[in-house]
Amino acid sequence: MNPLLQSVQIALQNAEQKEAIDFINKVVDFCIEHENGKVLAGWPEDRMQVLIAYHLAKHTFLCEQDEEGNIQGVFMWYNCDKDDGWTFVQNWEADDPDGDAIFLAFLFADSTDTFKRLTQNFIIKCPEVMQKKLLSIRYRNQKPTKVDYTPKLFNRILSI
Repeated sequence: MNPLLQSVQIALQNAEQKEAIDFINKVVDFCIEHENGKVLAGWPEDRMQVLIAYHLAKHTFLCEQDEEGNIQGVFMWYNCDKDDGWTFVQNWEADDPDGDAIFLAFLFADSTDTFKRLTQNFIIKCPEVMQKKLLSIRYRNQKPTKVDYTPKLFNRILSI
């Protein structure tokens, strides 16, 4: 049972926070537009709403917008253990704040500059990322594969 997830679902169902829901829907639209069929393939919009609202609630969400408020990029992650994988995400398991890893799960950016800003902001918001294991799922040989990274990944991204 994930109490934060349940709270988010109830808040979305009550639809009393119109401004927040409008923002979440804007992020959903951005993610759909930038989806390549390998991350959120087959997810209905209401499930994506829950995903985004959940990450907002647990403070594992970053968003880049331009001056007009147009979304340019989003980034969501999970605090977990190095042995966790995609099922951690699929089963909506609660973050482990004492975990030894961070699962880099959802990243959509419309440019390299946005990608770099999201990375910089992620390091600022979550400095422990420089000491923890980094996990992700990447498509390799036409199937999702768990990939382990080191913080050196950020040096490569920021030097692009």
